[in-house]
Amino acid sequence: MKSMFASLFVSSLIFLGLSGCGSSPSEPVDNGTASADDTTVAPGAAADTEGETPQESATKQFRRDGITAEIATWEETLEFIAGQSGKVVVLDAWSTYCEPCIKEFPNLVALQKQYADQIVCISFNVNYIGLEDTPPESDSDEILDFLSQQKSELHNVISGTADEKFYEATDLGSIPAVFVYGTDGKLKKRFDNAELEFGEEGFTYKQHIIPLIEKMLAENAVK
Repeated sequence: MKSMFASLFVSSLIFLGLSGCGSSPSEPVDNGTASADDTTVAPGAAADTEGETPQESATKQFRRDGITAEIATWEETLEFIAGQSGKVVVLDAWSTYCEPCIKEFPNLVALQKQYADQIVCISFNVNYIGLEDTPPESDSDEILDFLSQQKSELHNVISGTADEKFYEATDLGSIPAVFVYGTDGKLKKRFDNAELEFGEEGFTYKQHIIPLIEKMLAENAVK
């Protein structure tokens, strides 16, 4: 009899232990704060395997107030740029902790609105520093708050490439930085202030970037 009760007790403990694994950490928990227009979607993303490090690629999109941002690596973003044949592409590398970036960001949004049929503007956020416990989506709420406030209806990217790797790949010292690509997909000009090319105040859209864009568009018009 004691043996039977012991067996039942052990079986009960095993059942309770298994039932506690029913909700994996990767499953979203509804805390009552999400709305139909404040969501995270993962188109075509495979289920995470326990113990694996998340892929740093465009498997996640975030949406708020009609504004969408996606996680993509620098390489994936270059592929996107290559696919914009016939249009001038302006990529603004920024972060939420870069004051000059924040100050100039409204001009990027305005540029896209002004030349919507001729250019493609990309906001490329580099908040991600590559730590395993702070993946690219860690700052998504802060980033989306800012993008929503700015009404950034652009191609918004949250970099899945760690900032230092991005700097190495582009031979860039720091942000702010703006990359302008011609209609052939080739880099026409990179704006940064590593060598104080634009003085202590740095470059601005009004004084430096927009004049170049207008010149490029005028040249394209006569081809």
